[in-house]
Amino acid sequence: MEHLEDEFSLRLLRHLVSGEGVDVNINALAKRLGIHRTTAKNKVKALIDQKILDYPKYPFIHLFQEYPLLVLAWADIPRISQARSFFEEDLNIFAAFPCMEGPYNTLLIEFFEDMESYHSWRETIVKDQKLPRRENRTAAEVYMFSNKLEFKYDPACFLNNMRSEFKSNKKMMIGDHKLDKTDFRIFELLLSGEYIHVNETYLANKLGTNRKKIGRRIEKLLKDNIVAPARCYFPDLLAPPKYNMIISMIELKSNRSEIKKFILADNNIPRALESSIGRYNILLFSAFPAIDEFFEWGDRLINKFPESIGAMSNTILSSRTMHTINAQKVSLGLIEKMLLELRRQKARQK
Repeated sequence: MEHLEDEFSLRLLRHLVSGEGVDVNINALAKRLGIHRTTAKNKVKALIDQKILDYPKYPFIHLFQEYPLLVLAWADIPRISQARSFFEEDLNIFAAFPCMEGPYNTLLIEFFEDMESYHSWRETIVKDQKLPRRENRTAAEVYMFSNKLEFKYDPACFLNNMRSEFKSNKKMMIGDHKLDKTDFRIFELLLSGEYIHVNETYLANKLGTNRKKIGRRIEKLLKDNIVAPARCYFPDLLAPPKYNMIISMIELKSNRSEIKKFILADNNIPRALESSIGRYNILLFSAFPAIDEFFEWGDRLINKFPESIGAMSNTILSSRTMHTINAQKVSLGLIEKMLLELRRQKARQK
């Protein structure tokens, strides 16, 4: 694709995806809410400082085309600083969670280009001793999925339930923090992608060009589905603060299209993919503030489609004991890799 073979586009992507040169339009936000600019600025800062929302960024949605292989690995890994550094630094690991699944204590979510690159990655871990040797550990249990079979991706889906709760209670706790009416209004606007501003002058200076070129290139990146419009996301991307994430593999026996509609409309499922793992043909990422709510959700699903739901395998992950999750690390690592390869090609041509 032309953008990924163009150094200017890649350098611009690096800024947009990291959030550099992207910020909240405080003046417009304050005017919309009828509050003082300083009040708006302080409330936005509080939402970010309290880790309710992350800084605004352009999500690199083309990642799933470049890294179509999604790997979920249940592993037996000692909880030592070496392992944590590996989770945080490796550019193929999207997230690592403690879990309690038989002999396994860690769930890794990873992205790769293909089976060959995954195999090479596994061999490098052993060769470079990035983790303790395997002799005294249980071999990992690995499942592979295709990111290209995704049929739902909506990290902000939780906002619909949150609006209803706030309307009923006139206040809301998100994580350990209580939001008042103005806080919540700012929260929902930023999570919806409103009042996000890209500083084209700043980016033009950084990239040695002019504002018009920056604006045109961003429009093209959006049009070609390389990035999605900038917005604020949850720091953990697929789950609000203090929610429990659940990864579910489900066997759908029938009514597939109706169940997919149910999933698309569900306000607790930010991501869903079709799959083919033994008897399981759907992979779901869901999140709930309490585990009881997940089981109630499961009962509703089974009661609504009593003859259609077969086996279910659920891994419950607590955000309170998360090792690491970095929504941008894999994307930025890929962009840097593409930039390096492009520069190597240019050097060989000289």
